[in-house]
Amino acid sequence: MRVIKNGKAFDGADAICTALGQIWDEVTEVSYGFTREHQHNHTIGSYNPTSWSMGKQTPNGSLTVMMNQIVSLEKAAPTGNIIDIKPFDFNVSFVDDYNEIVNDTVVWKFASWGRTVNTEMGLAQQFDMFVLEVKPNNVK
Repeated sequence: MRVIKNGKAFDGADAICTALGQIWDEVTEVSYGFTREHQHNHTIGSYNPTSWSMGKQTPNGSLTVMMNQIVSLEKAAPTGNIIDIKPFDFNVSFVDDYNEIVNDTVVWKFASWGRTVNTEMGLAQQFDMFVLEVKPNNVK
């Protein structure tokens, strides 16, 4: 598994993902972070920005999972559709470059559903996630 945390890749060999009371051992990639609005400020008579400011912060994320994990999740979903599963905590624990344990929690829900069937061994699907909150190393 490959873990991307705010653009920096870590070794995911020792990563563990848990959610909904289970270890998710079929995750091939999890990505989450924030984007924040930035803008240039201009003053009268100036062609170039004279300052800058920051605005709203928006969390984002995606999850790539092997299809057998998703099919079993669909069977447990109230309507059979993963989009109807209420927001849940998704925990990602791994060892960073300094041999420190990192334990992030993302509160999210599935925002997309689909299948990709190809000639690869083992089918996986990437899902867009609607992220409500990201707690890097479980710090608010």
